[in-house]
Amino acid sequence: MELKTNHNVRVVTLTTTERVLCLFGEVRNDEQAVVGYRLIYPFLLSMSEPNEDGTIPIEYRRFCPYSPQEEHRISGDHIISVVFPDNGILDNYVEKLKEYGFPEDQIFFEEQTEEVNGDSSEPTEAGE
Repeated sequence: MELKTNHNVRVVTLTTTERVLCLFGEVRNDEQAVVGYRLIYPFLLSMSEPNEDGTIPIEYRRFCPYSPQEEHRISGDHIISVVFPDNGILDNYVEKLKEYGFPEDQIFFEEQTEEVNGDSSEPTEAGE
């Protein structure tokens, strides 16, 4: 199955080694420079002991159970990596967001494909 990428859901690995599943976004200043990042509806991810069938369950815990706030802002200095989640993890997260009243049509967007000389692949180098 192909990885779903038409969303802003990411697994963010922090310098604390915590892995946070969230809707991920940038915080920009008046000059549109990125000055931080938003973690919306964040959950800490961890793996449990393997099941008898060999599958490994994923546990979801609130990122900050001490506050009702569901949007957290952090600096890029605290981030090691940001990646798309596995489709199974994404599907579970979408169900959790629905429990919060977050509709699926606000999570997924229509994918746009750019064709350059008949090539719809991603560019090999990222811009700055």
